[in-house]
Amino acid sequence: MRPTLPVILLAAAVAASGLAGDGDDGAKAAADVFAKALLAGRSESLRPILPESGKVHLALIKLGPEDGTFGASQVEAVFRDFLAAGRVTSFELSRCGRDGGSAALARGRATLVDREGRTATVGLHLGIQLEGTRWVLREVRESAE
Repeated sequence: MRPTLPVILLAAAVAASGLAGDGDDGAKAAADVFAKALLAGRSESLRPILPESGKVHLALIKLGPEDGTFGASQVEAVFRDFLAAGRVTSFELSRCGRDGGSAALARGRATLVDREGRTATVGLHLGIQLEGTRWVLREVRESAE
């Protein structure tokens, strides 16, 4: 299957943004990719920040319900399932910081319309880790706001 133009453009934007770097900007760029994918309603746009090896821990209530560890394709499917019936209407990244090593934490606030059509605001906590030369998602935890 050939990648679509939006996926190609997103990959180019990720490369230009420093996502492949090892600085704080790379972790923030990964968090931004996550936010933009949800806002665009395109779970396939998460691919550049999903790990090639290992799992991603999801603890989702409104965006799920899912709680467990998932491979990259499963993470994409979980968000595809939500986005088929719900949508994220806003996402504000409030902070992103590194531990000085290969891990970073980002926190954001999202407003969404859930699968039943109800509006909700949730906190999203992202665990981001350096995998080789790129920052990847290792955890998405949802909290009540």
